[in-house]
Amino acid sequence: MEKNKLFYKLLNYPLVYSLSQIIMSATSFRKKIIKNIVKKKKPYILDIGCGPAEILETLSDVNYFGFDVNKNHIDFAKKKYKDKGIFKCSKFSSKKINKKIKFDYVLLLGLLHHLNDKQSYFLLSEIKKVLKKKGMLITLDNIYIKNQNIFAKKLIDLDKGQNVRTKRQYLKILSKDFKKIQCKIYLQKFIPYTWFVSKSFL
Repeated sequence: MEKNKLFYKLLNYPLVYSLSQIIMSATSFRKKIIKNIVKKKKPYILDIGCGPAEILETLSDVNYFGFDVNKNHIDFAKKKYKDKGIFKCSKFSSKKINKKIKFDYVLLLGLLHHLNDKQSYFLLSEIKKVLKKKGMLITLDNIYIKNQNIFAKKLIDLDKGQNVRTKRQYLKILSKDFKKIQCKIYLQKFIPYTWFVSKSFL
C-alpha cells in the first residue's frame, strides 16, 4: 500500500511529477544512466512504469513501448511523444505484446520499490518472456545502505513506494530469473540521495 497524502496525489499529474523529479535530480540521473547504457542502434525498448515517458528526451531512433497504470501520465505521453512510441495505460503483461516482438532493453526506472516481492517476482517472470536472449534489463531504484547520509535516508523514508530495499534484497529478487547481474550504488551529492542501478541478463 502506498502512502496516500495530498502531495503523493499531486504526483499523479505529469507536470507536478516532472517538476519534483527535476528538483530531486532524478530526471538528470536517469537520463545519464540510460544514455551511458543504451548504445544499440534502433533498439526495441520496453519501459514499464514509464510515467510521462520523459526518458524519450534521451532516446532517439528507438522502437519504444511504454506501460503505466497512471492515465494522466499516459495521456501526457501520447500527446507529447505520439510519433516516438506506443503507450498503454495498463499493468504490464507479456500477453499484451505481439509474440513476434522481443526487446533489446527493458527499463524499470523507479518501479521495483513500488512492488512487493510477490509482485516483483511475477513482473520479472513476464519480462523474461519478452526479452531477447542477449537483451538487458535495466533497473533504477532508491536503496538503503549502511552509514547512509541522514538527509538521503529521510527523503527515501518519505518516498511514495513502500518497498525500498537493500542491495542484498534487490539482488535476491533479480537473481531468480536472471543469471548475470551487474550493479552499482550511486551516492548523489545534491540533493543527497542514494541510487541502486542494475543491468541484468538472462
